[in-house]
Amino acid sequence: MVEAFRRELGNSLAAIAILVAVLGVAYPILRFIAPGYAIYLTYGVIWSIAALGFNLLYGYTGLLSFGHATFIGIGAYTVGLTMKYLGLRELEPMLVTAMVASAALALAVGPVVLRYGGIFFAIFMLAIGQILWGFYLKFYHVTGGTDGIKIGRVELLGFDLGRIDYLTYLTIYHYYVLAIAAIAYIVMWYIVNSPLGYSLKAIRDNEVRARALGIDTLQLKLIAFTISAVYTGLAGALLAPLTRLVSPELAYWFVSGKIVFMTILGGASYLIGPIVGAIIYTYLESIAMGYTIYWYLLLGILIIAVMILSPRGLMSLADSLLTRARLRWGVWQRPS
Repeated sequence: MVEAFRRELGNSLAAIAILVAVLGVAYPILRFIAPGYAIYLTYGVIWSIAALGFNLLYGYTGLLSFGHATFIGIGAYTVGLTMKYLGLRELEPMLVTAMVASAALALAVGPVVLRYGGIFFAIFMLAIGQILWGFYLKFYHVTGGTDGIKIGRVELLGFDLGRIDYLTYLTIYHYYVLAIAAIAYIVMWYIVNSPLGYSLKAIRDNEVRARALGIDTLQLKLIAFTISAVYTGLAGALLAPLTRLVSPELAYWFVSGKIVFMTILGGASYLIGPIVGAIIYTYLESIAMGYTIYWYLLLGILIIAVMILSPRGLMSLADSLLTRARLRWGVWQRPS
């Protein structure tokens, strides 16, 4: 009974629907109460797509990557470069191009890096990310270097939003992002609850035993790696119009660390854990930056405190509290 409730809380389509509804209702409330904090909700939704993709590798396949900023950079620079050199303004083709570019890079490096596990895979991905970061930084005649590429307003679903006021544009963009995120959440639910998802869990739990059962572990890890890259590249492409500047900072190793923190903070063993973690982390970061220049220290202390109190993330803490509440009030049915 407890395990069934755990699945219901954080791993069901109903939980995803409730979360998407909350994110949709929260935006106008935040815009009315604290307009400056409304935009962070959009950032959180975008980062949640990246964290969800990362968790397919980490939580479901058992591979820790310190280089997922690689795909954030690929996605963001795909939008920046196509707008700068091709004059494209429609966001949808740029999103598709970003996802294809991310998948292509994953398929190119995956067969090599996935032969390694543990810390070797993590460091290998970190090295690839830093190589691309160096490219964005040094090839300033193409990428703009530290100045980056300025992004103007994009067209959404064929509509030109250049003449509306900025707050209205941000509102429209939030719900556009939320719609894409909802699709991404649902697709991920089907992936992790498919034979592919169950096979990835088998690899995570015991790769040697999974291989003995006839599972092609390298091929399935490559599939998971590619899907993870597509999700993260999509998030990078969605970030570009919101930040209005594509710079090497989006591909820096610290961004990879943020994605790891978001996932662990929310709870890697729950499907919606990375989503919740991404949104909470985004607000924690913005609040900490507003209070002190030593916000890295403050944020680190907060994250450590959460990890001590709930090592499996905030969703696990919520799970425990709700389970205790139900047991206390006698909600659990006694077996007949």
